[in-house]
Amino acid sequence: MRRIFSRVILVLLFLGALDAASEPRYFFYKATKNDATFYILGSMHMGRPQDADYPAKIYQALDASRMLILEGEVRKEKIQAFNPNYMYLGDKQTIAQLLTAEESARLEKVAKLVGLQMKTFERMQPWLIEFMFGYRMAFNDGFVLEYGTEHRLIRYLTQHAKKDRAKKIFALESSDEVVRNMSRIPVRDQLRRFRAFLSYSDEKLTGNAVEMFDYWRAGDEQKVLQIFRYYEPDSNNETDKYLNTLLYDRNRRLAARLDLVSRYPGKYFVVTGALHLIGKKNILEQLTAAGYTVERL
Repeated sequence: MRRIFSRVILVLLFLGALDAASEPRYFFYKATKNDATFYILGSMHMGRPQDADYPAKIYQALDASRMLILEGEVRKEKIQAFNPNYMYLGDKQTIAQLLTAEESARLEKVAKLVGLQMKTFERMQPWLIEFMFGYRMAFNDGFVLEYGTEHRLIRYLTQHAKKDRAKKIFALESSDEVVRNMSRIPVRDQLRRFRAFLSYSDEKLTGNAVEMFDYWRAGDEQKVLQIFRYYEPDSNNETDKYLNTLLYDRNRRLAARLDLVSRYPGKYFVVTGALHLIGKKNILEQLTAAGYTVERL
């Protein structure tokens, strides 16, 4: 009987270890300096209604924080308009003029796949076409902004708000700032990334949201980075102007703005895209260099 009992205990312990190993980890960190603490969660900006909710530790940290700080504004009523001229190629160029005949045919194929008319996008800059197509592909796979990390947390705050003391929410950067800087990337650098996007989309016949989601939820840094690069290892070059504009320069600015917030003691909950917390020159590295103690939760 004692032997059977011991075996049962071992089985239960083993199953408990499996459950712990399979529990979603996400990209969740704490950065502390003097009397300021940042709980930092790497987000996925789009999600699905059926997705599992976040672990209790995330909501406990949010409850303990005095403010929710977003990478960028996501509330429709507060998003500022940007100059539409940032969207377009110069000199009445079209994207087809910048691609080979084979690449143009591939682009048309991807457009039909996601149910979009290429005519609507033909004068847009490559980086914006990738973003717009990527959004539509994610939407077709069931992902919507209303169930992304930011909106889930805002909804939680709304539902649990105290009548006399609702948490403040603010954004670290504006959409105008992001779009303006992205539009300044030389077209040749945009095209290098855009060709990788076309190749991936044509091969997979879908976007990368489904593939990205599982690795994001598991907190798997290397897999998330591979998918972001569309499995192009050379696309992580530090001299790449696309990467510098989309990630490295923004990481530096976002970390500097968080450091300004730290002048006011207290706990803060920060949400940024997961890619800003992993890989080279990420926000956590910037905060560490500025004297913060960073740990993964």
